[in-house]
Amino acid sequence: MTANNAGSGNRFTDGDVPAVGLPTSAPPAVAVVQGISGIDRLDWDACAAGHGPFLSHACLKATEDSGLAGPAAGWYPVHLMVREASGRVVGTAPLYLRDRSTDEHWPDQVWVDGYQAAGGRYFPKLVSAVPYAPVAGPRLLLRQGAPPGTADALIGAMRTLAHRDGLSSIHVSFPDETDRCRFEAAGWLTRHAVDYEWRNAGYRNFGDFAASLTKHRRDTLLWERRKVLASGVRFRDVPGSRVGESDVVLFLGLFDDLHARRGTSQPLTADFVHRLCAALGDAVTLTFAEAGGVAVGTLLTVEGDGRLYVRNWGARKEARLVHFETCYCRTVERAIALGLDAVDGGRGGPHKLARGFRPKLTHACHWFRHTNMHRTVAEGLALHNARILAALALEQARSPFRQPAGGIGDDARLHRKAVQATLPA
Repeated sequence: MTANNAGSGNRFTDGDVPAVGLPTSAPPAVAVVQGISGIDRLDWDACAAGHGPFLSHACLKATEDSGLAGPAAGWYPVHLMVREASGRVVGTAPLYLRDRSTDEHWPDQVWVDGYQAAGGRYFPKLVSAVPYAPVAGPRLLLRQGAPPGTADALIGAMRTLAHRDGLSSIHVSFPDETDRCRFEAAGWLTRHAVDYEWRNAGYRNFGDFAASLTKHRRDTLLWERRKVLASGVRFRDVPGSRVGESDVVLFLGLFDDLHARRGTSQPLTADFVHRLCAALGDAVTLTFAEAGGVAVGTLLTVEGDGRLYVRNWGARKEARLVHFETCYCRTVERAIALGLDAVDGGRGGPHKLARGFRPKLTHACHWFRHTNMHRTVAEGLALHNARILAALALEQARSPFRQPAGGIGDDARLHRKAVQATLPA
């Protein structure tokens, strides 16, 4: 797909408008900017303040400048920017025109097939997201004191672009609860999924956390940690400001090995990792699990706004206990030491639940330009969401904690000294 034929090929008739290529303008007061570099960093960050590292101008610029979120990968930046009468930027939204659905974390092949069966074209579409970062947060970024209606102006601009350029649909990945409600109020459809996060209940150390688990979970967790330590595995943490070329090569080698073994594709490049470290500094950490001086596993984490984000894991071979120790136990231990509120574990399953990560709902919001398609998807999502809610209830019932709140009770405190004595130094 090129910028000149971005909207062509859709044969639907209800509500169609002539395709005019890549969006270059939007309704009054809302501008479309083709690349994050076209928006002043201070303006963008004033709107994104307090919403995590991935929405920062620096992080998005690293993703786009490295080509990870560029035309070759099917990401065409068309970010929205709202100015008030004085000219001050009061709202922004990360937005991309897409000619494929790779790396979006929300499978939509059934919708692609539905459009084709109806004689239409699903691509191109609009996606509001942080590329390659399945992390919940606002997608309608509002400066403090933004005039009423700024969020509605951003939503309206998205729809106007889709109508004007004949695009099939708009998709908002991982909006926070506030934005989800805004999109629902505007008639958009919500799709649920389940992610996992660890929450800090005021733990003083890892022993406090371990003592809050049921006996079976606690004993299993501590046995796993001892086994990893006894195997000779040691850990090396490299802060972003000290990450060198050899570290990046080693990290990507382990990362690529894992995905080659699994037959999956995860596009990370050395250029992106270097740019990310330069942009976020010591908020980024590369961790290497080493046995006999040889790296056997690696993890990239990002810290920001009171949370630690588990992002990219790689390994030479499948090593479940090393994986669990690196990605979950050590990140929890680090979060406690730093006084962070939570560890974002992303998508996953029972192995995260067993290690104290709680399931939580996450969302995507969808809007389809064609009424019949919108109605059909709504019916399907009603069934999908019911299944997700039922699965979430089952996961929550399997809590590994001694108490529902995951706090530290008097009974659990009796175990603290014994637990701490068994932990790796």
